[in-house]
Amino acid sequence: MLEAWDEVLNLNKERQRCADDLEKIKAACARDHAKQHVSQCPECWDRLVNRMRDRYLNCATKEWFSGRRLFLQELDTMFSKARGGSLDFKTIEQRIHDEKKEWYRDKVRNLGLHSATKSPSEAKLLQQKLYDREIPTEELASELRGAISDEAFPDEAAFDNFLNRLKDAETAQARNDIYIDTLFQPSRDPEKAAMYQRYVEMIRGGVTVQHVMDVMLRDRRWAQSNEEQKQRLQRKLEELKRAKAAHELSLAKKQKARQDKAAAAAASDSQYNLPPCSVCSKALDARDFLACPLCHLLGEQYGLGNGPVLYCSQTCHEDDYVGEQRTTARQAKPVSIYTTLTWKWTRPDGSPCFAENGVHIPERKKARVEVDDDSQLEYASEDKTQYRARKIEEHLVTLGDVVEEYQQRTGATVS
Repeated sequence: MLEAWDEVLNLNKERQRCADDLEKIKAACARDHAKQHVSQCPECWDRLVNRMRDRYLNCATKEWFSGRRLFLQELDTMFSKARGGSLDFKTIEQRIHDEKKEWYRDKVRNLGLHSATKSPSEAKLLQQKLYDREIPTEELASELRGAISDEAFPDEAAFDNFLNRLKDAETAQARNDIYIDTLFQPSRDPEKAAMYQRYVEMIRGGVTVQHVMDVMLRDRRWAQSNEEQKQRLQRKLEELKRAKAAHELSLAKKQKARQDKAAAAAASDSQYNLPPCSVCSKALDARDFLACPLCHLLGEQYGLGNGPVLYCSQTCHEDDYVGEQRTTARQAKPVSIYTTLTWKWTRPDGSPCFAENGVHIPERKKARVEVDDDSQLEYASEDKTQYRARKIEEHLVTLGDVVEEYQQRTGATVS
């Protein structure tokens, strides 16, 4: 496969050879047939048209139109019409020019030069322009040169100079030196040339420039892919950092909420000066304890008792009611008020409990309460140290009545 500039050299050579042959035909016609214009001589006109036809249909070298079968068939028909005088050469030239534009677009697309642009966005834009038939070929060539930063061939004059040097090169090594000097410019920028030393050595080893270009484009795409992957990983890392920061902030907020809740609970607990458990004397949890409902009811309704009777657990609550029957003041349940301000108690088994004079009578005297109810009392012993009301039922209130009265007064429901 020929290099692109070799195709250009062949094109220029064959074009010049064809032009020289056409001038010879015209000169011979004027000299031998005394015709003012070759079109006036049928013999020379056929020779001229056939020479132009051979330029495209019987070309000995590979050129841009080689292999474009449909185009060559159409061109053969057009030359036949031109030979008969029904088609002028300007129409043929325009058709050749249009086909060459199509070849140029195909060539550029196949070379993959859009991959040599500075960024993926520029590559995408250039690729779109390569398929845009509305953009003139000259404009497309100019944009392509600008997009790939063609320092080796900044203009057509530089490219023509490159072609002239190749044309004068006598050996393959001389051509390779021209490639290296033009493409990598080691004499002008040694540091940059050193970066491409791998490709320089490939050319010196006889690898075609087209293959070296393919390798360079492949390496460039690989580098771009790595850079894009690096950027994706960097973005992913930043996302993970943000997610971690958000997670840590969420944990901190939850921890603070728990601390605030615990502090609020502690502050709430400190507002209550609860007595210990009435059974085991264990300190109570302000958010989890049980109370004797009857004690609370009687305390609220009649002011009986020395404060609430509380339990730390259901076990202690049941033990105090169901366990061994004891007659201590803690286990006794207040159920009535005696008119002499003496508290009356009943044991768990329901038997009367006599109060001792040594306790109640002196207290009543201290309070300067007149003691004149002997006739209303009955004594358990002759020394009258224990007594109770003769008609105790007049001073008793049933628990049912107490509960009903409490519900009517407070609107609460006791179950």
